[in-house]
Amino acid sequence: MKIIFLFVLLLINSMPDISAQVWPRVYINQSDNTIPFCAYETYDDGIVILSCHFGESALTAGWVIKTDINGEILWERSLGSRTDYYSWFNMMQVTRDSGLIVALSTRYADLYPFGIYADAAFMKLNPCGELDWCKILNEPGIDNFGADVVETNDGYVGMYNNYHPGGGPPFSTDNPNTLVKFDKNGQILWKLNYDDPLLRNENWWDILLLRDSTFLITGFGEYYDTTLLRWFEKPLKINIDMEGNILDYSILYKSIDSIDGAQDFFTIESKNGHLYSAGVTEPLHKTLRKQSLYEANPQFFPLSDSLSYAYSLSWMQDSTIVIAGTMENPDFWFEHRVEVQIVDTMGTILHSRRLLDDYTGPYYFVSTTRDNKILATGSAEHNPYGPMLNTMLFKLTSTLEDDIFDPTPRVYDYACPGGVALHDTIGMEECDIVVSAEHLATLPDIAVMEVYPNPVSDVFQVRLPEFIAIRNNNKGLNTALYQSNYQQQSVLQVFDLSGRFVTEQKLTQGQMVVQFDAERWVPGMYLLRLVYKDKTVGSAK
Repeated sequence: MKIIFLFVLLLINSMPDISAQVWPRVYINQSDNTIPFCAYETYDDGIVILSCHFGESALTAGWVIKTDINGEILWERSLGSRTDYYSWFNMMQVTRDSGLIVALSTRYADLYPFGIYADAAFMKLNPCGELDWCKILNEPGIDNFGADVVETNDGYVGMYNNYHPGGGPPFSTDNPNTLVKFDKNGQILWKLNYDDPLLRNENWWDILLLRDSTFLITGFGEYYDTTLLRWFEKPLKINIDMEGNILDYSILYKSIDSIDGAQDFFTIESKNGHLYSAGVTEPLHKTLRKQSLYEANPQFFPLSDSLSYAYSLSWMQDSTIVIAGTMENPDFWFEHRVEVQIVDTMGTILHSRRLLDDYTGPYYFVSTTRDNKILATGSAEHNPYGPMLNTMLFKLTSTLEDDIFDPTPRVYDYACPGGVALHDTIGMEECDIVVSAEHLATLPDIAVMEVYPNPVSDVFQVRLPEFIAIRNNNKGLNTALYQSNYQQQSVLQVFDLSGRFVTEQKLTQGQMVVQFDAERWVPGMYLLRLVYKDKTVGSAK
């Protein structure tokens, strides 16, 4: 009996400590090195990670990893192609139907798939990792970068930046920033270009749906001071309504010359409407920026006294904030030390942890789970946990310690009763190429509608334009709205040549043809006017 007991005791003592070996996780793709961009908790307590293949000279394709609560891989998806064309998968959100919506750029539709031009694209996956829809906004001659996407009650709004040929800054001087609204099935409802003539190198980074059902965009750009005759890099804050109209546009610290090299990346909103942004403020210290929606010179709280950058942030359940960033090694500028901090809303550091002494890739992204754990994902060059330049995922407690193994039995992917493919590839050839995107900028302010038959004897029809264009200057921004779902707020009016009103028809959603009976009209020429929100956007004779 003693011998058996001793044997069991030795066996137990020799077993590995499971809880100590779970986190962090290193995910190795057999084809390439990889760099992750974000990670979120899923509906079934699992985790989903968006990563990118990293080839010899570029990011080449996407990699989605679905894991259980302890980081064990359940299934994976390859997005795009590593060998046939380049694609950069940049940001992902978990949708209300438990699927995924992804913002990316791809060179699939370009004449040179490894060249200098890319198109913005947006991809929707269902909870089982299957493709719902994908749209490539083909605009030849412009290098477009799909930056972010957010879900609304009736669809999705994607955001992308437009670059000069060649990729990267300087940005195009013509409408460098674009929002595009999709319905739930991926059909384009409107597309809106923005340009501030006072800025260069505008970089819209994050789009957030606020509690008042408007959008907040944060980023940064270079503002020219006409008094000092020099450029200053300032944070940007743009508030936009559901139809793409500018409600407020701010260049932060516009009149404060001591603030330069300032950038904002991701932003979160508190329950009482305060905004908190992760970024950097000269002299290049990572900062937590606290502001109200219309505040031009907000407070900011330095989170380090050394050269450092803040990038991503998320709410904890006690209304503190987890924020991720890097600190540069003062002796070796190329070394970036990854740090995660818990701070209160006044920037007081409550907990701090250095994850890695050296890293390569985008800044670490953080999100929080329903049980108040922290997911932090990124890559590393010198990696004590495994091979370098691979996808890493930390799971931390609310005090920034490594989480422990969770033994609770769970049913994963229960939204997929037919099962889930363990491995699959979704290529860009499965996407719809929206070729009309390149023609939208050429649309006239007043569309010419087609009337047939013409001349008219009795009944005639008017074909409505697919898109209307509305251009103006809004809050200092030059804007160009290209709208397809305009009919429900439009009317088609008829006037004679003397300007007398004859008749009108209110349009219905999706209507493309309008019919009139002119049998009793006085012979002569008539003018048709398409009116959208009291603005004439189309005409015909």
